[in-house]
Amino acid sequence: MEIGYHPLLKHCPSILFDAQVAGSSWNLMNPFNVLEVPPDASPEDIKAAYHRLAKRWHPDRYTGDEKVEAEAKFRELAEAFSTLKDSTKRLALQQQMPKAQSAGLAAEFDSAQERTPEDWAALAKTAFDEGKVDQARALIHYAIRLDSEKSHYQTLLASILEREGGDLRSVVKALESAVRLDPRDVESHIRLANHFQTLGMAARAQRHLQLAKEISPNHPMLRMPSPKSKQGAKGSAPRGKKPPAGKKGKVPDPPVGLINQLKDLWGRLTGKG
Repeated sequence: MEIGYHPLLKHCPSILFDAQVAGSSWNLMNPFNVLEVPPDASPEDIKAAYHRLAKRWHPDRYTGDEKVEAEAKFRELAEAFSTLKDSTKRLALQQQMPKAQSAGLAAEFDSAQERTPEDWAALAKTAFDEGKVDQARALIHYAIRLDSEKSHYQTLLASILEREGGDLRSVVKALESAVRLDPRDVESHIRLANHFQTLGMAARAQRHLQLAKEISPNHPMLRMPSPKSKQGAKGSAPRGKKPPAGKKGKVPDPPVGLINQLKDLWGRLTGKG
């Protein structure tokens, strides 16, 4: 049987054995998989793995949806450890596992241990491209936990959150992290400009658009004709007359040209323009 273990999946893949130990429900999960240890792990290795993973997945470290996921994982870890710390149950479980299956588990464990943050990010990108948004989000969050200094992890997270259509401020937070790590990321500046405009923060939108132009004035997305002003057009003052002064304390509305430019840029970036 192919073992598709993944430490970020909410439910560990079931591995069915030839027989079931009386009074147990071990066919519902594989505790070795849950604790990320090979089937021949010693009691000391099992205990160390449990404490390491329990610390990583302790619910107090998370908030929101991630906290719910962590609570489920934490309970699963406790159940697996409770099973494997009992020597009788552990030996009975090992005896039920075919040798080929045991070898496969050990190989999968070694593979998971060798994966780098870049590997997890690549898996996230693949899942995202395949439309598996929930899985992609979990994978990229894990990559970011392992290495929070990669800007392209943050831009991928922003793309995933955009596709989910959730809180726009979470998208902005990810993109702001991306430009903090890579200030010359033109596309992230443009995406931020669009999202800030949507949130009604025109000054921030204009600042990021200006930064994008300063970084790469010849960027393909920025090479467009300036919008032509028309006499009497909405938002423009008639020739020879000054626009009325804004009221004190009130932020003036963004220029119509800026809004149109942002819409055009966003269309080019997303391919919907």
